[in-house]
Amino acid sequence: MKTGVPHNRGKRYKEKKLNKKKIFGVICIVILIIVISIVSYGLLKNDNPTNQTEENPMNTAEENDIDENINNTEEQEEQQEPAVDETIGSDLPDTMGNYKVIGELVIDKIGVKNNILSTVDGLDVSVTKFYGPTINSPGNFCIIGHNYTKMLKRLKELEVGDTFYVIGKEEHTKITYKIYNIYTCNPKDLKCLNQNKDGKREVTLITCNPGGLTRLICKAKEV
Repeated sequence: MKTGVPHNRGKRYKEKKLNKKKIFGVICIVILIIVISIVSYGLLKNDNPTNQTEENPMNTAEENDIDENINNTEEQEEQQEPAVDETIGSDLPDTMGNYKVIGELVIDKIGVKNNILSTVDGLDVSVTKFYGPTINSPGNFCIIGHNYTKMLKRLKELEVGDTFYVIGKEEHTKITYKIYNIYTCNPKDLKCLNQNKDGKREVTLITCNPGGLTRLICKAKEV
């Protein structure tokens, strides 16, 4: 019996030592897994496109929308009704030929000073209203004229930034407009007649290019 005791003690000692190694190994593995998890989570969080490319741009877009709304509101508040002076337009004739005169187009740079007639039927007589609201009202007032020397032949000489003014005979208003776009288009392209102007006043001048196959468009906004 005495010879068996040391043998059992040695066996238990070896088992305890082995168990400690196993426990230590498990603890190391657990710690390693925790460290890897923490590092991986940090990397994923930093690289997550949702945080970097979606949230920030969304916030920026919202801020831009707010700024744009504020700017639009300010522009609308700044837009005032044109001054009415009973003497404005009083010297214009009531008619030219059989056509009613509703105003006057004056483009000093190219020597244009034409009465504006109420209907395109008078196009051979002078420039006419082609489309849009009443003269000098919010919207896009479209004026058309032949490529004649006495009308809009020199329209091609205008540049972005040039100005002209339009007189409303019955409205007794005079408004200056600045050109912001000049282009050529097909006669079937009617985008230039668009009336969605957010309550602003615009004028579109339209004439034929030489040959009559295309149209020259000058778009202007109230100064």
